[in-house]
Amino acid sequence: MWRYNWASLPNLVLNHRFNRSFKKESHYNFKEVVDDILLLHIGDIVKFVLDTRGARMPSHAVIDKWMLYVTRNCVKDLTLCISHNDTYTLPSSVFNCSTLTKLKLFKCVFKPPNPFLGFPNLTTLHLKGTTFVPATSYCVIKAPLLVNLSLDLCRGTQYLNIVSPGLKRLYVADSHSYLVLDCFMNCTNLRLLGLKFNGVVDNPTNDKISTLAKLLVSSTALEVLSLDSFFVELLSVDVVLNGIPFKLNCLWRLLLDIDFRKMGLISRTLQLIKNSPNLSELGICVHATSDNAEAILKYLDTPSYLERPLDKLEYVVINDFKNSEVELLFVKLLLSLTPSLLRMCIAQQTDIDIDVALELMRFPRVSPRAELFYSQRTFFDFGCVDL
Repeated sequence: MWRYNWASLPNLVLNHRFNRSFKKESHYNFKEVVDDILLLHIGDIVKFVLDTRGARMPSHAVIDKWMLYVTRNCVKDLTLCISHNDTYTLPSSVFNCSTLTKLKLFKCVFKPPNPFLGFPNLTTLHLKGTTFVPATSYCVIKAPLLVNLSLDLCRGTQYLNIVSPGLKRLYVADSHSYLVLDCFMNCTNLRLLGLKFNGVVDNPTNDKISTLAKLLVSSTALEVLSLDSFFVELLSVDVVLNGIPFKLNCLWRLLLDIDFRKMGLISRTLQLIKNSPNLSELGICVHATSDNAEAILKYLDTPSYLERPLDKLEYVVINDFKNSEVELLFVKLLLSLTPSLLRMCIAQQTDIDIDVALELMRFPRVSPRAELFYSQRTFFDFGCVDL
């Protein structure tokens, strides 16, 4: 009987690894295998992971049938990953599943029925490559218990309206529109915020710039903030030229993607650091740099904008270091203003320049315990924020 003990297991993980293991069989049929598993299963299905990549699917109606089955069996944790060259429209059975606490979708079309009452018990929502299609003017998602939200390269986010005042962890990586920020203005309890934009906007409008500032102003409990160069640049234009109008008193980790060719980005970076009095971890990823930047070099060499030392800063990571004078002066500045510094790690993708390494090691350090590491190994992945 032990051969059938699996039939009552609450977790069914039919992922890409599962699919690969069966493809070696000459008569393997993904649909038939999944049908047999669900037919023989006994009891509730708490967790269901389905990955159709590499599998031959006769139609989406088959997936609809599987979704109906698992949602009727009290599924709480649902992951659905569709093949890269396909999209799948989420059926109403998923939207009507009140037991869901975790929902992860890849390459799906999110088109809720009308009316849609929301997900009353959902705490984690992770959507990648998903397209939002509103039933009316907006795609409203009511999830009063939602804590973690990740939107990765999704389309139609301009139609999105999230109703979740208790949201604590938000990551948005967008390549189509940065209007998505508008729908998070009621999320005032954010602890972690990561924003990344993979597109190009030549002239961002002032209302979107102020939306970012307002979001940060309202996030008084924010502890971890990650911004790529696009969002840092939003804070460097005229709408906030008189200084960043907020303090991030709870922030202890700050991750930034910086273009060292632009004075505004460097200025806003230093202001963000200055306005985070309890910052203990700082990560910088060098987006671009320049050796011919006299104005920036002069600016960094007269640091009157930082009136006091960065007393709480203990760990600094700089990735993709390119050995420019601007970067060297930036490192020198940090070493002179961090009396509590324990470790600074500098990583570059090219071969290590011995002369640069020696110059870095000679920089004076106000912290007697500070250690400096210079390596080709990347110390931190700035491309994502772990939710």
